[in-house]
Amino acid sequence: MEQDIINKLRKKDYKVQEYFYKTYAKSMFLTIYRYLNNEEDTAEVLNDGFYKAFSQLDKFKEGGLNELLSWIKRIMINESLQLLRKRKELTFVELNENETKHITVNSVINLEAEELFNLITKLPSKYRIAFNLFVVEGYNHQEISEMMYISESTSRSYVLRARLKLQEIIKITYNHELR
Repeated sequence: MEQDIINKLRKKDYKVQEYFYKTYAKSMFLTIYRYLNNEEDTAEVLNDGFYKAFSQLDKFKEGGLNELLSWIKRIMINESLQLLRKRKELTFVELNENETKHITVNSVINLEAEELFNLITKLPSKYRIAFNLFVVEGYNHQEISEMMYISESTSRSYVLRARLKLQEIIKITYNHELR
């Protein structure tokens, strides 16, 4: 069944493309929104990303539906980052590891996923993007450095600073001191 869908997508079967889009558009929209934080831009990148994925399926390595979805998700993330770069909203400052080595992060608070998502959108874009790539998407710092054109140590620093800023936002929002 999975391979049948992938084969029909490769053959540019419009009905299967439409079904696939309708089935996975919402989850891809949420992925893109975590980076762009703007519904109009997110909708544009969603459409561009699916168009790119459908037109470049010959570049997709063999695999099942999960691998295809991961491949498309990466396209969506790359398209999001490309839009931010184009608009000059994605610029980074290189940091060295010594700037953040003395900071430790320990926190315990129970938040619903939607609440946490809303708090993450309040982070500065460079921290939000690195945090999303590392914590939510599961990319390692080497992959993040390649995607964002920064060093691995800067990626680590951005993720750490995102966590600290998130703790600060939680403290202010919920009047909750994190340990």
